[in-house]
Amino acid sequence: MNTKRAARGVVALAAVGCLTLTACGSTRDQAAGSGSGASSGGSGGGQVGYSESFLTDPFQVQLVKQLGSQAKAQSVDLLPAVNADADAAKQSTDVQTLIGRGVKGLIVVPVDSKAIVPAIKQANAKNIPVVTVDLGADSGKIAMIVRADNVYMGTAGCEYMGKQLAGKGTVLNLQGDLATQNGQDRSKGFTECMSSKFPGITVVSKPMKWAPEECATQAQTVLSTQKIDGIFEGSESVCLASVQKVLTTQKKDAKVGESGHITVVGIDGSPAGLDAIRAGQMDAIISQPLDLYAKYGIQYVKDAMAGKTFTAGKTDHDSTIVQNGESLEDQLPSPTITKENVDDDALWGNGS
Repeated sequence: MNTKRAARGVVALAAVGCLTLTACGSTRDQAAGSGSGASSGGSGGGQVGYSESFLTDPFQVQLVKQLGSQAKAQSVDLLPAVNADADAAKQSTDVQTLIGRGVKGLIVVPVDSKAIVPAIKQANAKNIPVVTVDLGADSGKIAMIVRADNVYMGTAGCEYMGKQLAGKGTVLNLQGDLATQNGQDRSKGFTECMSSKFPGITVVSKPMKWAPEECATQAQTVLSTQKIDGIFEGSESVCLASVQKVLTTQKKDAKVGESGHITVVGIDGSPAGLDAIRAGQMDAIISQPLDLYAKYGIQYVKDAMAGKTFTAGKTDHDSTIVQNGESLEDQLPSPTITKENVDDDALWGNGS
């Protein structure tokens, strides 16, 4: 997810300041996936630079926290997150600065898949392994892209929504930033599924650009001009509060099971989102596996620094590594959360 506003920037940066975790650089020989193959030796030690795209929503703030915790648990010397503040040019400069500092590995959450390419290629030229989390890059060699299958998450949201509406009605699709792969993939999965499986449902797609105020503006406009039976939030952690406020203001906030309820499905699985399911404000969320992003993001960069390489195929952690351009992508599982499983301790939103 890639929001581009600083509504909670001060709080987020304070949180990052508490997460400076370093540890000795001992190695672990276990490969990250069953398709992984060991190559030349090397201790895999040294500092790992961390470039974060922005820190304006709970998902990214929690990602910083969990990457820090995983670095400590796996004995990786992870430098404090450098916040690009949603500025692609700044992120490129940040990465170049980290390279100049002499880091031996990089974890990057890209602001923009295209703009980050020169920085990744600079790391490639110096044989510094790069692992990206949540988003890949248009080119350049990345040791592993760690993310969920965003097309699948959009499709899963569609399937739940379509069944709840019995294949009829009108749905507002609040799209993420369509300049990003995640925004494109989630909307594609949702709309193509609706077209093929639920042709009786009309989809009204509006870009919210990963910004809470845009979620509110689009919801306000559409809900006040036509009857809407469902809302798909490309990022629940971005849209939840602002959309709920619009629903309340327009007196369209009937809860699940009540007459006039508007079915709401989203992607992410934040603590607030899980609470919204418990309260009957949301029907379902496709959980973006933030905890696994952190666990395997750290593991892959550690293994790559130790000289290991990876191959496509099934892994030992219920995912599949696929080819994504010049790089490999570990597509981690993303379960659907409803009132039946919302209290599952395995959900990252219940452990935050």
